[in-house]
Amino acid sequence: MPTRRFMLVLAAALSLTLSDQASAVEWTAFDTAQLDGMIVRWLGSGPKRRAPGLSVAVGINGQRVFARGYGEGRPGQPADEHTVYHVGSLSKQFTAAAVLRLVDTGAISQHGNAPITLSSPVQDLLPGFDAWGDATGSSPVTVRRLLTMTSGIQNLLYHPPPGSDPWGHITASRMLDGLRRLPPSTRHRGFAYDNFNYFLLAQIVEAAAEQTRAQNFAEYVRTTMIAPLQLNDTGFTSDLDTNRNLRMATPSWGKTSPYLRRPAFMLSEWLKGSADMVSSAADLFSWNKAIMESRAVSPASRKLMFSNAARVTISKYYGMGWFVEYDAGWDRFSHTGYVPGFTASNAIISNPRDGSWISVSLLTNADDVRGLEELSAEIVRAAKRHVPVAMLPVQQTPVFSCPIAGQALATPVPVPPHLASR
Repeated sequence: MPTRRFMLVLAAALSLTLSDQASAVEWTAFDTAQLDGMIVRWLGSGPKRRAPGLSVAVGINGQRVFARGYGEGRPGQPADEHTVYHVGSLSKQFTAAAVLRLVDTGAISQHGNAPITLSSPVQDLLPGFDAWGDATGSSPVTVRRLLTMTSGIQNLLYHPPPGSDPWGHITASRMLDGLRRLPPSTRHRGFAYDNFNYFLLAQIVEAAAEQTRAQNFAEYVRTTMIAPLQLNDTGFTSDLDTNRNLRMATPSWGKTSPYLRRPAFMLSEWLKGSADMVSSAADLFSWNKAIMESRAVSPASRKLMFSNAARVTISKYYGMGWFVEYDAGWDRFSHTGYVPGFTASNAIISNPRDGSWISVSLLTNADDVRGLEELSAEIVRAAKRHVPVAMLPVQQTPVFSCPIAGQALATPVPVPPHLASR
């Protein structure tokens, strides 16, 4: 009879074998041609071409298997995987990661010397928000509620600061003044998507400037994530990086309906922390890989980002900077970005049983492109065929004797823990 030590060694060997098997990806020129044809058909499937330019990056288990561009990023300049686009609300992934890094490191806010934790109320971290504490009482607006969009704050776009110009520049201090005068609701604390949750999170990052040595939110993101992860195509709309700007896609506003005029609320402070970043498809794959490999955030923070913290619909949740869905044994973590002239989609699809995962990043320079998430789902279906199937070891099922029938019956198979908790 095998000894316990032998069984442990065998289990470890099987685990290593499965890990190696799960990481190997076979991708051929034929696979590339099939995926290329699918994307070309999608681009031309409407009454007119869906977007002037499209950039795509696809990865399986951390290996980039497909990356290319279609159409033009700029007039006369073909799009490729390094073409830079305004990514809109994909910026929230970076903001959430920045805040969670501060929580992990025990950072201190300059206001009141208060530690930045998920349960910290806004009034303890930012000056002038005492009225929020009075309005919310025992149920304050915390860092966690901002991250999960369950804060109940009011949208500043519906109550802009007096005299502010929607098409002009506005300072963060004026926006903070406006928010201070809008006490949050305590009656409606379910999920409510609002960019100003993430604007406040960016301000909380800046409140730790003395400890992080970053002059502002953008510098903190650059020095702690963009530079160490070598995301050379990634930055902020306010950056003056000449090389990156030369690769920046031309937005479609001014050319296509409904944005025939210069759009409102587009200057960087309006979008700070929520939609003010630029990136490329290639960089977004690298970003997804860094998250999955715990180089962008800690494993505990990744779990929070991908948690089902707030219910959006009957089958969709919001974590922290990511929407979360569960389907047929796969977990989907994704976000879209819509700003005038650009539409973006970034997704990680993970198999919690064997750790396999697929990354799909899609960026366009067109307004409100319909069907981008459907294209992402179609690419995922194609990529799943190339995810190595890990053959889990078959365990001997224990049996017991049934005294009534006199037959041996197997005990019920237990529900996997990751499903039992949902």
